[in-house]
This record gives sequence, structure tokens and C-alpha cells, in this order.
Amino acid sequence: MDNQKFALLVNFSLRQGHICKLQDICSQALAVRTNDHVALFWRAVGLLLESRIAEALRELQPLLQSPQVGLAAKAAVIHASGVAEDHDKEVAVTQMAAELDDQSIAAPPSALLQLAMFLWHTGSQERARACAERALGDTASLSLLGWILIHHPHAGADPSSIEPEDLEQAASLFEQVLLKQPRHTEALLGKAQCLQLLGAPAAALELINAVIAQQPWFLPALVEKTNLLVSMHEWEQGMEVLGQVLQQEPDNIQALHLSGIFLLAREGNNAGAANQLKALVQAVERQEPRNPALWLHLAQPFARLAGQDSSILEPSSALVGRACKAAPGGFQYAVEAGYQALLQGDVQEALAQYSRASHLHELDMEAMYGSIECDLLVGKVKDAASQLEFLKEVGSAGVGSLQAPDLLYLQGRLAWKQGRDLAQAATMLDQALQTRIEGLLETAHGPSFFTRLNPSRVLGVVRLFLEALGDTPKAADEPASPLLTKCERLLEALLKHCPGMAQAHLLLAESHHLGGNSPVALRKVADVLHRAPDNISAHMLLTRIYLHQGKTSAAQEALDQAVGISFGIRESAAYASVKAQLLLAEGSSEEAERLLQAAMNMPGVKRQLTSQPRQKGNSRWGAEPSLSERLAVHLLLAHTLTEAAKIPEATKVIEDAAREFQGGPEQALVIIAKSQLALKRGDVDAAIALLRTIDRQSPHFLKALTAAASIQLEHKHDPAAYVHCYSQLAEEHADYESYRLLGAALIRIQEPEKAIKALEAALERQPKDGDLAAQIGAALVSTHQYRRALDYYHKAVRNSPANRPLQLHLARLLLRLKSWDSAEKVLRSILERREEGSGSIEKQAANSKALSMLAQVYKGRGNLAEYESCLKQAQVIQGGVLDGVRGDHPDLIAAHKQAAAELQMELAHLYSSQQNTDQAVEAYEGAVRVDEAHHAAALALAKLHVDKGEDKAGRDVCAQLLTVQPDNVEAQLLMVQLLSTQEQYSDALQQLEQLLQRQPGNYTVLAQLLTLLRRVGRVEEGEAYLHTAQDHVSRTAGTAGLHYCQGLHQRHSSQHKAALKAFNLARKDSHWEAQATLQMVEMYLHPEIEGMWAQAEQGLGPDQQPLHANLEAVAAALKLLNDVHVSDDFAVQHKVLSCYAQMAYGHEERLEGALKQLLELAGQHRESVPVLLALASGFMLKKQTPKARNQLKHIQKIRYVADEADQYERAWLLLADIYIQSGKFDLAQDLCRKCIQHNASCGKAWERLGSILEREQAYKDAAEHYENAWKHEQQSSPAIGYKLAFNYLKASRFVDAVDVCHKVLKSHPTYPRMKQDILDKARANIRP
Repeated sequence: MDNQKFALLVNFSLRQGHICKLQDICSQALAVRTNDHVALFWRAVGLLLESRIAEALRELQPLLQSPQVGLAAKAAVIHASGVAEDHDKEVAVTQMAAELDDQSIAAPPSALLQLAMFLWHTGSQERARACAERALGDTASLSLLGWILIHHPHAGADPSSIEPEDLEQAASLFEQVLLKQPRHTEALLGKAQCLQLLGAPAAALELINAVIAQQPWFLPALVEKTNLLVSMHEWEQGMEVLGQVLQQEPDNIQALHLSGIFLLAREGNNAGAANQLKALVQAVERQEPRNPALWLHLAQPFARLAGQDSSILEPSSALVGRACKAAPGGFQYAVEAGYQALLQGDVQEALAQYSRASHLHELDMEAMYGSIECDLLVGKVKDAASQLEFLKEVGSAGVGSLQAPDLLYLQGRLAWKQGRDLAQAATMLDQALQTRIEGLLETAHGPSFFTRLNPSRVLGVVRLFLEALGDTPKAADEPASPLLTKCERLLEALLKHCPGMAQAHLLLAESHHLGGNSPVALRKVADVLHRAPDNISAHMLLTRIYLHQGKTSAAQEALDQAVGISFGIRESAAYASVKAQLLLAEGSSEEAERLLQAAMNMPGVKRQLTSQPRQKGNSRWGAEPSLSERLAVHLLLAHTLTEAAKIPEATKVIEDAAREFQGGPEQALVIIAKSQLALKRGDVDAAIALLRTIDRQSPHFLKALTAAASIQLEHKHDPAAYVHCYSQLAEEHADYESYRLLGAALIRIQEPEKAIKALEAALERQPKDGDLAAQIGAALVSTHQYRRALDYYHKAVRNSPANRPLQLHLARLLLRLKSWDSAEKVLRSILERREEGSGSIEKQAANSKALSMLAQVYKGRGNLAEYESCLKQAQVIQGGVLDGVRGDHPDLIAAHKQAAAELQMELAHLYSSQQNTDQAVEAYEGAVRVDEAHHAAALALAKLHVDKGEDKAGRDVCAQLLTVQPDNVEAQLLMVQLLSTQEQYSDALQQLEQLLQRQPGNYTVLAQLLTLLRRVGRVEEGEAYLHTAQDHVSRTAGTAGLHYCQGLHQRHSSQHKAALKAFNLARKDSHWEAQATLQMVEMYLHPEIEGMWAQAEQGLGPDQQPLHANLEAVAAALKLLNDVHVSDDFAVQHKVLSCYAQMAYGHEERLEGALKQLLELAGQHRESVPVLLALASGFMLKKQTPKARNQLKHIQKIRYVADEADQYERAWLLLADIYIQSGKFDLAQDLCRKCIQHNASCGKAWERLGSILEREQAYKDAAEHYENAWKHEQQSSPAIGYKLAFNYLKASRFVDAVDVCHKVLKSHPTYPRMKQDILDKARANIRP
């Protein structure tokens, strides 16, 4: 072993505190060079550092006269005497110190170099520097001085204490060495250290790689490389390097240490870290059995990264305990033992250790701070306050740079405990931790970095803040608590350095949950469970999140998993709380009450058991509950009792809670619960007065303010007072959040203009908030200020060019405005962007959405081929998104399933419009397959099966849908349609009646029922159902549906004027507009349609005036058709009625135009009964009866569908008329009976049957059929009345004939020939 290699190993071992390793190195050198004074000296130093004073002095004595190490040996003897506190040799030591000073003046550089090294490694930094400066000359001295300037001898020292000028000088010294000797290992390592401290880890890594290349045997260089990679957040590479070290040296202490820290900080693998710590302890026992300083250094980061895990804390604490026994006079070991006891919840043991440390070193600040924290935890607030006051009075003299944040931390804990100004206390705590974290930014990464970072303290403060907020997430209209902002900021800073800490991730998830951001909270919890499936805390938090979302099944499953991991949680207050919420959600309030009453009797719930924090380790369940858990049980029990109308019992629980939590931040939550109880009693003013008692400094002040605002709006119906609460908040804070909430409040009370101003004020404070700009845009759109909305969106996109959701908002508005080119440009910019992370779920989801919107652009332009292509591309991308979220983001699965199903639905609609039913069925089935909860797809699939005549397949799909969603009205109506098609009218009526009993105000169902009553000949029964619906009309709900149903019933009852009036009222509502308008059009055109048929029958030409034409009615129908906006469902009906209106004018040109349009429609809809019927009517007008007959025969072959029953009926009647004209009475009668079979109220069919019998002179039978026609036309048709009276006359039923004549003449006094032809003759035959 050459001198340079020996010096390298000695210095590195001493820098790392590996004393036994130092002695082994020296022994190896002495095995080659028996009398090497340098090796002998450093072996003696090793004994000295192990406190083996006598042995060290024996080995040092022969070296006192050595030219090379004599000065260093004398310094070592002096140091040993000081350590041993040997007062008998004080004179001799003093004399030796004087000799040392004199001899060092003229000593050779080699002797000064050894002296400087010894002084440096034993903590005499300034003296070592002076000696090294006098020894300057060769590369060894330059390198040593550089190291002295940048490295403190104690393992836990603070690198930030290095002066900048010292750092620059050290870098210069190392550079000088490397200029002379480029492969000088110590200089390369020193310069790398300088670069790392200067914030240039990449440059430092190059130097370390050079060391590894030239000294492959030097494993410590690989360890240094790992530290650098970790500081660059390249954890994976760092662990690969550590693997190389452990492969060559499995019990390498540094590698085992860093590997365990990696498992805790990066992987969150506590079990693996516990095993690694066990291996580390075993390695230390073998290699460094008498090195308490090293044990301390090794244990500290493990304890601070443990997250209160006993499997880590117990062996770590044991290692520190061994150090205390090995060095009973070491105050630093007692301080660490106290802190680790504190981490394990043993406050009394911690206090004892801190007291021992103070006894050993009265001025140690860490021991004093620890004692103060213990006093605070055991409730000795006055003692803690007096000690802190004393420290402030004497100033911070002698306080290290890392102790200033500690002092601020304790002042914050004291203020929080006193509860006088919680906002200020939170600020102090936050500032203390932020100062500590920021002070470490330039610090070299390594084990001591995590010791100084102290994640356990950060987590403790975050828990303190979160417990103060309770366990109820904020409402949407409630501002986020400043405490949540502090929590998230602290945790994000911590996770930047410790990304694997499960506790930090869970607390961040808790913070997002309390902030109302459940999706993010779910992702965080999922990440934790992915790494640690048995994490009970994660399962419990997951249960609470699902409960908040209303997903009781998922919540129960998560809770069951937690119980499966540990049955002990059933004895915890936290379990009782969430289980009670589940029971309440299921309607089992009595069982929930029993469970909560039992929880109140658990130890520590009703009354706090101790004044110290509960024991927490690997499992905290079953231990003493936290304040937030205790409060949750109290408040939930009060709520349960209140809902059960047990107001006195609920009041007592609230009063008990008020006494128990008085003075703490939880008191405000009790007051809020008390105000809710007052509301339940109907005392609104008392509820508001209670909320106003909550102090502005309380973390729940904003919650109370928004609660008061909600009461003003919902209970006092005072929107002005409601908005005033938020206006007051905006005036006082004038920040982003307050203006945003004010805007949301104004939107809620429908004040969009004022809301826009408030949101603009918020946007001024955060100009790059794309989501807020989108909200302003939406508000502008609601006020139809489309141009301003576009300007806002464009501005927001410029400020946030990478914000895809914002660009999609802009594109959506452009689509709405039919600006196809602009929309395409925006969407193309989304799809063509290239950036890092291009495969991310968010980007792919945005691309899928952009493609689906681009498809709408092509659809708007009429380019259906590109429309289909874009939808298919979007479908492929969305499939990839869905695969991605299944593994990494389970909370997003439902949303992306729905998006994938919607794309399939779009394709299905396209195929349906193209009459490509097979592909449409396949697409609908794909939608149902990808999202079994997409009920609209299942319903559309069922309808398509029905339209194809596949009734069984349609019924099966409907039945499956009704199994999972029994209240799906559309599916039930489809089943009714199927029953009607199969003429099972009684079953169909029964199903509709049951539906109406559950939903009396469902006008869609009522309309179906009225139509079906008409078909079974029971029109008059509809009146009772209308009265029931009218009784259930809500004051706030619109009555358009009721008007529509009234119009429908009146039309069926031949009350045409009343029906038109009712339909006119209904069409003012957008939902009923199309249906009501088309009903009115049919009523206006109905006499003209009949007139057209009559005209054709009488042989009148199309240019002649129709017999029954009412041009005003036709004009009114055309106006209605032009004004109405119809959806795709009514598009064909709208076009057909437009053609009828044109034909009703009776002009050749209009007739030809209508027929041309109908032929085009028939080409698109070959099986459309309304189109074919209209076409047949046109041919009849053109006297092309054979063509008309062919169309009508085609209709006969089309499968009957109940939804188009009226059209089938008219087609059959028209064909029957043709058969009657040609004398084919049997065929005509069959068609009329078919009409009556499907519609017992079809007066026209009864009339035609009577007409046929009348021609055959079967007057008695004819009269019976005319009776039915007269009845179903509500005795309102004078023509049918005339025919009935005439047949009564012919059948010798003279009295009946007279009665009918009177009824006709009463409503139509001038009806021609009624009196002379029938009435007079009947009277004459009656007279004797």
C-alpha cells in the first residue's frame, strides 16, 4: 500500500467516522512496513477515538520523538489527557502543549501535515487550518487544506456553515493540485464536494466518475456517486451503483445505510428498510463494535424517515441506546435518545433523556428545545412559555443556524397550544419548517441531509393542521382553508426529497380530500396502495373519500379490506365513524346510533385519557383516538340523533362536545354543528348568531361564513344577504380565492354580469389560471356575449398555451358558433403539439376529445367520411387511455369508460342515420361492453333491435337494463311499446299506471298512458289521471308537460280549440316545443288532409280549390313549422308535415315540389311509414291511384310499430277508401277491422264499416257501426251524426233518429238536409 493510497483511505475513514476501519487499514500497512510511524500513529488515533485511552497512550509514547509524527503524537497525548480528564498530569500536559507550539514553528512540512490532519479530525478546525497553511508546498498539503476548509469533522455537522470564501478557496486549492497531478484522488473528491456544495452536481459527478475509472478498487467513490445521483433525484441510477458496491462488499456499512434510506425515502418500502436496517446493525456490530458516534449517525436518518413505523423506530432507538451506554458522558447521545423516544410517543422517557443531556451539557440548545416540547405535550404550558421567554431574553447567542427554525417551531407550538391566535401560530410553524427545508437546498445529499430535513417533524405539523380541520371536506362554495394550503406546500416540498414516504402521500391525499379535490386524493391513495396493499390508513382514507362521493358500495369494500388486514380496527373510533356513515347512507340510522353510542364509551373518546400523544407505531388502530376522531364521533352522533328527531339527546351530545373541545380549533366545528341543530329546530336567527361567534382567527372562520351565507339563501331566501357574505370576504381579503367564490355565488343567484366582474378581478390576481378564464367564458356565453367569450378564451390560451382543457373549451364555443375553420385550427394545434411526456394519460385523453370534436367539425360541413374517420381514431386513442387508467388511476376508470362509450354511441348514430343497422348494433353493443353503466347505449341498442323487428333481443336488453336500473323510465316505456305492438294493452296500461303512481308528475309517461287509453277506447278515463298530475305540480317546476298532456287528451276528445290552446302553452318550453308544435300542425292540417282525399275521390283537379281547404289554417301550420327547432328525432316528421302543408294549397307547382321532396325522403328512409303515407296522398291528388295503392300496400308489409300507430291507421284507412271505391268491400272491411284492433277509438274505421254495410242496405248493422263512430268522435262530427240518424231511420229506430238529429242541429243548426231528410220523416213515422 503506497503512501498516497494509505493517506486516501485514512482520510476517508476518518471523514466517515469509521474508526475500526481506520485501525484495519493501519494494520494492513504495518503488515508490510512493520515500523511505519505514520501507520502506528493513526492506529493509536483509532484507539483514542474509541476512548481506549490507556492503549492509545502506550502506542503514542514511542512516537513522541518521531520526526514525521512526533508533533501529531504530542497533540494526540494532549487530546487524550483532556478526554480522560486526568488532573494529575495537568502540569505535564501544559508543558507538552507549550513544546508543541514552539516545535511547530520550525517543523518540516511533513510533520505539520500529520499534525494538521490530526487536529482536523479531532475537531480543532482553526488550528488545523493554520498548520496546513504553514505546510503548503506539495499537492498533499494543498489537498489537505482544501478539505479542512470544506469538511467539518463531525458526521452530523451543517455544511451550510461553510463560508463562501472558504468554499472558493478550497475549490482553487483542489484545482491547483489537479493542474500538477490530474489523477490525484483526494483532490478529485474534494473538488467534486465543492461543486456539489456550489449547486453543480452534474459537474461533480464527472469528477467522481473519473475517480472510479482510475481507482476501481475504491468503493467509497461509488457511494459518493450514489449521493450525487440522489441529490439530482436520479434515485434509480443511484441504487444501481449501490448494487455494485453491495455485490463486491455485501456488508459495506455506507451502502447498507444508503440502501435502507432509499427504501424509506424513495420506495416507501418500510418492510424492506427494516430488513436493511437489521443487516446494517449486524454489519456495524462486526466492523465498528466500539463506535457510538457512527451508531448515532446511522440511526438518525432512519428514525426521521420512519413515519412512526415501530419496525424502524425500535431498532433505530436500540442503536442509540447502545451509544448511550457505550459513551455515558456523551450528551449528544442522550439528546437523540430523547428525540427517538418522542417519536415513539414516550414523552416521559424523552423528558428524562433531555434532562440527562442538560445535566451533561448545561448549554446544549437541542436538549433545552426537547424539554420544552415535552412540556408542551404533557400540558405544562406555563413552564414551556417561561423557558421560551427566558431564551428570547438571553438572545440566540451560541445558537446554531439550524436551531433558529427550531426556536420558531417551539414558539409556534406554544401559540397553537394556547389557542389565542391560531393563524399566527400556524404561520410560525409553517415558516419554521419552510426555513429548514429551504436552508437545505444547497446542502449535499447524503444520510445527514435527511437527518437535518427531519421529515417526522414536517409530518407532525401537517397532522396538527389537518386534525384542526376535522374530517369533513369543504363544500364547493367554501373557500379553501389557509391551513390546507400550508399542508400541501409543506408536503410537496418534503416529497420532492422523499418521494416514497407513504405517510406524506397519505397526508397529502387527506389534504386534497378535505379541500374537496376527491379525484386527486383518490390517485394519491391508489399510489400508496400500489406500493403497500396492506396499508390500513390508506384503506380507511379511501373509505372516507368514497363516502363523500356517495359511492357506498366502494366505501364498504374499502372498509372490509381494512378490517381484513387487522380486525383490531373495529375497536377504534375512526372505524366507528366511517361505519356509522355507511349505515346512515344505507338508511340504517338506528344501527348507526347504537354503533356511535358504543364508540362514545370507548377509552379516550368521550374524555381524553391522557395529556400526552397516543402511542403510534406500525398500527395506530385501537390506540387512543386523535382529537379529530373523537370530534367526528361526537358530531356524527349528534347528527344521527337530530335526523331521528331526538333533539334533546342531540343537544346534550353537542353541549358535551362544547365543553370537551373548548379552547381548541375544534370548538368552531362544534359551534357549526350547534347552528345546524338550531336550524333543525327552525331557529334560523339563532343559527346565524352562533356562526357569527366564531373568531376570525379560527381555521374554520371561512366555513362558518359560507354556512351563514347558505342559511341566508336557502332558509331566509335573501340572495342579497347571501352575496353580501362573499362580498365582505372579497373586500377583506381581496385575493384570488375570495373573488372566485364571489363570482360563483353571483352565478348561483343568476347574476352573470356581476359574476363576470368578480371573476375578472380573480383573473387579474392569477392571469395564467386557464380554468378561471374558461369559467368567465362560460358566464359570458350564458349571457350570449359570444364575442367577449371568444376574446377571453383566446387570451387565456395565449397565457397558458399548454392548457389543453382550455383549448377544448375554446373549440367547443367555436363549434357552437359553427365557426368550423377556427374550431379546426384550434383542435389541430392540440393534436399536433409535441412535448415531453407525450404518452401521458392526460394528453392522450385530450387528443381523444379533440378528435371527437374535430369529427363534429366535419359533420357540420357534411363530410361524413371524415366524420367517421375522426371518431374511429378517437376511439382507438380512448381505448389506450382506458387501458392506462386501469393500472395507474382507478379513480378515473368510470369517466374514461363513459368517454369511450360516447364515441361508440356517435358511431352508432351515424350508422343508424345511414340505415346501416348491423354496424349500428355492433357499435351500440361496443358501447355497452366498454361501459356497462352506460344506460343510454343499452337503451339505444334495445330500440334499434325493436326497430329491426327483433322484439325478443330488444326485450332482453331492456330487461337487463331494468335489472340494474329499475327506475329507468325510458326503458319501461320501451317495454310498454313492445307490449302495445304485441297488442298486450292491458299489461302495457298496468305498467304505465304503476309508473305514474311512483312519479305522478312524469308527463312523458302520462302522455303515453293517454295515447294508450285512446287505443283501447277508454279516452274518458284520462281525465282522472290529468287531475292527479295537476295535484302534484310543483310550484317551481314548469307546467309545460302538463299542458301538453291536457292538449293530447282534448284532441282525443275532439275538443280541438281547447287542445290547440293547451299545445300552444306547452310549446313555450324547449323540452316540449317540438312535440307540441307538431301536434298543432297536424290539427291545422288534418281537415285539409281529409279534404285532399275527398277531392281525389270526387275527381277534382289539383288546380281547383279544395272542398274543405282553410288557407288560413294551412298558413298557420307553415308558420309553426318554420319557427320550430326540432331535434333529429322529429326531423322526418317535420319534413313530412311541411310537404302536407304544401299539398294542402292544391296548386300543381306546390304539389310537384312536395312530391319531389317526399321521393327524396323515401330514398333515405325506405321503411318510413309517415313518408310513404304522404307520398301515397300526393299520388292520390295527382289521380295516380295505382301508385298510391302500391305505396299503401308496401306499408301493409312493414312491421307494425306502436310509436307510429296513427300513421299506420291513416294508411290503412286510405287504402280501405281505395278498395271501397273499387267495390272491394271485403278487403276494405279487413283493413278497417285492423284499425279497430289497434285503436278501438278509431271513429273513421267504424264510419267506413258502417258505410259499406249501408251500401249493402244492412241498415241495422250499419247503424251499430255508426254508433261507435259517433261515440268515439265524442258526438262532435255532424257528418257521422247525419249518417247515424239516416240509418236509424232506415232501420225504423225513429226515436233514436230524432235524438241524434237534435244533437247535430244543436251544435250545427244549419247543417244541410238534416231536418227535411231525416228529422221530419222520423217524426212523421212516430205520430199515430
